[in-house]
Amino acid sequence: MTALQRLPKGAHVCLLLALVFGSVDMLAAQAEPEVAPQVSEQEAPLLRLVQQAEAHARQGQLELALQRYEEAVDGGAASADVLNRVAELYLIAGNPARAITLMQRSLLELPAQLPVYSGLNEAFLAQDMPDSALYYVREARQVAPENSGVRSQLGFLHLQAGRLEQAFAHLDSALQLDGDNVHAHRILALYYTQIDQPDSALARYRVVLELAPDDVEGLNNMSFLLATQQRYLEALELYQKTKSIAEDPQLLHAINMNMEAIRAIMDGQMRARYILVQSGTLANDLRRRIDGDGEDFGELAARFSKAPNARDGGDLGFFGPGDMLPAVEEAVLQLEVGELSPVIQIKRSYMLLQRLN
Repeated sequence: MTALQRLPKGAHVCLLLALVFGSVDMLAAQAEPEVAPQVSEQEAPLLRLVQQAEAHARQGQLELALQRYEEAVDGGAASADVLNRVAELYLIAGNPARAITLMQRSLLELPAQLPVYSGLNEAFLAQDMPDSALYYVREARQVAPENSGVRSQLGFLHLQAGRLEQAFAHLDSALQLDGDNVHAHRILALYYTQIDQPDSALARYRVVLELAPDDVEGLNNMSFLLATQQRYLEALELYQKTKSIAEDPQLLHAINMNMEAIRAIMDGQMRARYILVQSGTLANDLRRRIDGDGEDFGELAARFSKAPNARDGGDLGFFGPGDMLPAVEEAVLQLEVGELSPVIQIKRSYMLLQRLN
């Protein structure tokens, strides 16, 4: 039994309140007298480690924070609250494997913690282990069978796995329990998108934005769906709103690319990529590898194309009438989006084209 496990009632609260108030004196002032035990000489070093860890965390020094927390845990600061906090920091630091170990240990210390089941779900998804994520969400349902959030997460996991009927059943149940569950409405919109019912999906996204007008994921998904329905002005308007509130650099880059693509379509521009080689035999072999074997066009362009843009996967960008050789424009116009052209001979070279918009 560790020193912290031997503490009287309220001693584990000491560590948590210390995270907030930063000193034992403030802690004593905030706690009820009967649950504010004195910190012994044996316990004081652990408390200092936790305080140092939180100070580093507040300054964004995650590595140092985790070092101090690991020292505290090794020394006996292994209450569920401390383990959960360290797991949270590991998730932020991009180490879901260690977070999983700590959260599982936390459940052994204190079973039936609903937020910990949610954290395990998140961590296992980050590890690309959906079956393990599903196991812990099912465990959460045993703890809270009437929790709408748990039901909506079950719906999401079943949707990811392609179990559409089960996904819909859980999402419907989630919304019966809580009609304002934004997550459930958003996942239901994805469900309708997956079964090719775009109007139902758009209606569901409107509900999402009524409940949460600044929901970035809802705005972004609805923008994309409107663009696929060729409702370009509406899509641009929503993309602009998404851009004004989004913070993730990768998402902002994707939004800018999508807005550029929409404007190009509205201006009558095309976008394609190509591979240029000097052997007809090689060109035909590459076409077979892409069309028949499913190999990536961009990767093969980077490896084999002699064109100056090979490093960019052969991307030609957007172009309008008269910008390219007539043979290239004519070939692209005849292609569907994603379709691969036949091998085209241009002087002494051979070209493969793929339409991108």
